[in-house]
Amino acid sequence: MAESSTPIPVVVCGKAEIVGKPVAEGLKPEYEVVLFCLGAQPTAAEVPHILKGVAPPSQSSQVGTGNYASPPVAVIMGAAWDAADVALVKAAIGRVSLPAGQAVPVILRNDTSVPAPQPPAPGYAEQLIRRMRLTLGKLVAGEKLDGPEEGIVWY
Repeated sequence: MAESSTPIPVVVCGKAEIVGKPVAEGLKPEYEVVLFCLGAQPTAAEVPHILKGVAPPSQSSQVGTGNYASPPVAVIMGAAWDAADVALVKAAIGRVSLPAGQAVPVILRNDTSVPAPQPPAPGYAEQLIRRMRLTLGKLVAGEKLDGPEEGIVWY
C-alpha cells in the first residue's frame, strides 16, 4: 500500500464494543473506523447515511470517529454475522443513489472456517485486526479477492 497521510475510511460491524474498540484502535493509522455498528438492522439503517456524507440520525454505538467526509471503502462484518445479515446490509447499500464516481463499499465478511479464538477471548481482536489489515491492503492494492458473491469478500 502506498504511503498516505490520510487514513482510509471503513465501517466495522460487530456484536460488542468490547471487541470493536480494540479493532478500531488496531486498524490505525492506515485505516479509520468512522462507524462501528451493533447488529444488522442498525447497520442497514446507519450506513446509507454515511455513504451520503451525513451522520445517521441515531447510532447503535459511539465507537468510531464520526468523520463522514469521505465514504467508506469497506463495511467489515464480524463473526456473528450470517448470510441473511450480510444480504440485509448489502441491499440497504444497493438502494443508495451514490454520486457519479463514488464506489460502492466492498463488504468484508469474516471467514469463520479460519481457526480463531472465540470472542471476546484474549487474542480474538488481534487476529481480526491482522486478517482485516491483510484483506484491506489487498483491496486497496487492487488485487482480486475471493468471496461468496459480487461485492462481498472473505477476510
